[in-house]
Amino acid sequence: MTKKKGFIIGGVILAVAVIAYLLFGLGGKKDLPENMEAPEDNGIEYFDIVGLKQVFINGTVTPVRSQEFVKDDTLGKLGDLQVANGDLVEEGTVLYQYVDPNSEKEIVEIKSTIQSTEAERYKAVRQMELELKQLASGSAAPTEEGEEPAPSQNTPEAREAIALRYDINSFDVRLTQLQEQLNDVMARQVNQVKAPFKGKVSIPQEKTRDSAILNLTSEDYYVVGTVNEKDVEKLKVDQKANIKIIANNENVNGAITYISETPGQGSGGEGEMGGGSSNLSNYTVKLSIESKENLKNGFHVQAAVNLSDKAIKIPSKAVKHEGDQAYVLVDDFGTVLRKNITIKEAAEAETPEVKEGDEKAKADKKEEASKEKEVEVTEGLEAMDRVIVSSKTPLKDGDIIGGEAPVVEEEE
Repeated sequence: MTKKKGFIIGGVILAVAVIAYLLFGLGGKKDLPENMEAPEDNGIEYFDIVGLKQVFINGTVTPVRSQEFVKDDTLGKLGDLQVANGDLVEEGTVLYQYVDPNSEKEIVEIKSTIQSTEAERYKAVRQMELELKQLASGSAAPTEEGEEPAPSQNTPEAREAIALRYDINSFDVRLTQLQEQLNDVMARQVNQVKAPFKGKVSIPQEKTRDSAILNLTSEDYYVVGTVNEKDVEKLKVDQKANIKIIANNENVNGAITYISETPGQGSGGEGEMGGGSSNLSNYTVKLSIESKENLKNGFHVQAAVNLSDKAIKIPSKAVKHEGDQAYVLVDDFGTVLRKNITIKEAAEAETPEVKEGDEKAKADKKEEASKEKEVEVTEGLEAMDRVIVSSKTPLKDGDIIGGEAPVVEEEE
């Protein structure tokens, strides 16, 4: 019995040792690497915008007016450019000019003819004045061989005969014609090309035989985007839109100005029933942009159009102000993003009772509006926005806010 009892006790001790090894030797929790920290708890309170029906329009920023200037050999030899790349020019500014090399010789010939004609006119005038003077004195004027002597009586007929003989008016007509001819040739000699509208100059860096001399684009922009056939019927002209500029994460207000009635090239045609969105027809939509700041030709944007009349209401304590501009901070996939908004209460506060420059009255109305638990936002927010209502630590546009702690895999 004693030997059997000893085996039992030994087995129990061995089992306990194995369990202890498994628990503390292999199954222990591993520490996080030294350079990996758990995200900071900012104590953020969110308000999610849900329940909104929207259509999204992807597009690009496009200038209202744009013109490409190409070389025209019929106008002459291309001269030097009068503007530089990036210049903002006014309408009527000379961009460049052509020079006609063949017109120089013609100009010299016409000027020479004008000089000789003026000399002949001067001679004729002097001779006519001399004869009229002699006529007035009663003596006959000398004549060239073969000509009859001029009448000696100082009569109107005699004076008219002298004037007709020298015909000074014919010289004047000839000189006028020559001057007009000279003006036409000189106009052809230098052919100026001027800016048809105010805009920014863009000169290609690499020039080829077929490349443009320069491009001129206006500084006012609009958005050209597309929507598929499922969404185009939901849109209408004058609908408001919130436009997000992808390059700088800024938001501007806009409105639909044009909806195409025909699909664009490359859209899915009849008989293509694959079921994928790539087989859907796409339609062009144009939108106006209220603010032109920080925009460039070609910037990509995404416009959100609210389809329902449901008001967007958010907690008033989420609203911040910079001067007269109201804005909120939202969580944009882990990055704090500022969105300028328009509040209905703020718009209604602009009454005739509040005079321009009465900052105290405006401040009182703003403070009164901030006491409300909720405010209605008419522009600036869209569906699925995560509005930051409050946080333990101050946040600003561009801050990174932490997510879940990283998962560390155990080494085998």
